[in-house]
Amino acid sequence: LKVSVMALWPGRWVRTCRRLATVRQFSSQIDFAGLNSAIGDVKAGDLLVAQKGAAVWKRVDSILQQELDVEDLLTLATALSRLPVESDGRVIDTLHVREVLGRILPVVDGMSSEQQIAVLAALRYLPAKDFRLRQEIFDVVTVQLQKKGVELSFAQYVTVLDHLASLAVRGPRYPSLFVNFLSIFAEKADSGWDIQPFQVLTVLKAFSKAEVVTEKLRLLHAYVEDMVESGAVHPNMAIHLCHTMVCTRQFSVEAINALLSVACKTPLSTYGDDSYLMKALKTIECILRVDLPQTYSNLAPRQMQFLNSVRDAHYADREMSWNTATTYQVKHFLANHGFEAQ
Repeated sequence: LKVSVMALWPGRWVRTCRRLATVRQFSSQIDFAGLNSAIGDVKAGDLLVAQKGAAVWKRVDSILQQELDVEDLLTLATALSRLPVESDGRVIDTLHVREVLGRILPVVDGMSSEQQIAVLAALRYLPAKDFRLRQEIFDVVTVQLQKKGVELSFAQYVTVLDHLASLAVRGPRYPSLFVNFLSIFAEKADSGWDIQPFQVLTVLKAFSKAEVVTEKLRLLHAYVEDMVESGAVHPNMAIHLCHTMVCTRQFSVEAINALLSVACKTPLSTYGDDSYLMKALKTIECILRVDLPQTYSNLAPRQMQFLNSVRDAHYADREMSWNTATTYQVKHFLANHGFEAQ
């Protein structure tokens, strides 16, 4: 009956359709810019953190009342992950973050690889308290990413391992994906993947952080040697790689030899007395000499000579606090035993 009546007044029908289209278009415009601005105002330790946090969740309420697609949900989750832990979100996250994660769970199966990686990032940074829901999403995402392992680029895999390593500290673990990565690495390292030295550094840190230990890590050690031989590793990156491998105890003697052969090409006078690189070199020398004497004795003569020079080089950490209870006790101890207290 309404349709037949509307047919008598086509002008009114057209105006009604335009009005409905305008309402639908207006409702689809989600104010993520306003949300990001409100989140940016929330600072840890701010006296007005409660009021600013309440303003954030008021905007989240208005967004959640609209129809959100997958990209909208990921944008919302990414925005909320920027909230500091000390903010008001720590109190209300069980009401809001749970709803966001609850909407992500049914659609995570059909997401693309990039979207599933974004979900991992949200799980990593969101201060959620509902661990059961987080674990359910984590299980689905990791299984899906393992199935797509061959299709992922090296950069994507590095990002996945970095997120998984941080999540492993908080509870959820998936070591099989780390092992699966090394299997694919053995097949595609020399053909399909574009690998940069800093990405290998991130992978080594991720394995250490996730406490994944496997014999297959020797593939990464061998690849480090190949990168050194090809000239892809400059002295600064060689120091960073060597420092990470020695500190995490994930190394081979051949890889350490190769990296130190690059590091010793730059004179020590190039580095400042208080530089991070000098501190890293001091750490490498101390660990190899004191904790890993067998490895130290197997180094090439040139590398051992370089480490001896590192040992004698001057280093001063300007960030250290000298006037503390500990330094007072040390000075007193040294003075009592005839050493120079300063």
